[in-house]
Amino acid sequence: MTAELLAFLRARLDEQEAAAAAAGGTSADWRALGTGIYCTASLDDDVPPLVTTGPEVGGSDEDAARTEHIALHDPAQVLREVEATRGLLKQYPTPETDDGLTDALNQYTATQRMAVDMAVRHLAQAYADHPDHQPQWRP
Repeated sequence: MTAELLAFLRARLDEQEAAAAAAGGTSADWRALGTGIYCTASLDDDVPPLVTTGPEVGGSDEDAARTEHIALHDPAQVLREVEATRGLLKQYPTPETDDGLTDALNQYTATQRMAVDMAVRHLAQAYADHPDHQPQWRP
């Protein structure tokens, strides 16, 4: 694993965090109702504010499914996912640069390094369509 791969992944997490914070952060609790998404964290508990609507109000089952999918990725959920991924990355703060050293001199054994490397590669694969993603990072 390279420092470049870790930097790439951390940058994507920063982007997700910023977007989620701008969309309401932890106070945004989205719920799907029909083809509309409503934020339940409202000053007026009787009528939650509409966040967005699907393609058609009162539309198809497919529209309702899309709305449910969007609601599952509300800003608070995205922030939790970012925090969880950062927690995993903290377990391996810097990549080992010398695979030739014995395990006793490295921070992790060869098997541990390989497992962490593969996990980070899989996490980065979620951003494979990003222009900065490198093909050699594929798991």
